[in-house]
Amino acid sequence: MLLAFVGWDWLEAPSVWPALAIGLVTILAPWLVMQPAMGAGIAGSRSPNPTATRLRNLGTHTVYGLGLYLAAATLSLAIG
Repeated sequence: MLLAFVGWDWLEAPSVWPALAIGLVTILAPWLVMQPAMGAGIAGSRSPNPTATRLRNLGTHTVYGLGLYLAAATLSLAIG
């Protein structure tokens, strides 16, 4: 999804912002589909502590975006 969004050239000189954007956009599926399907409501609104649930979700998806960037940066260095 990231490469479809920014193009293959991004792999040669990756920047963190597109990867973070994709990481944060991927939060939409859990918030709008998975959590409501499991009874937690939209964005965990019916969970015991909605704020903590949302912050935890945002944190994990931010780490996912950073992981995309670090993998691309490492690959970029390896292929030189």
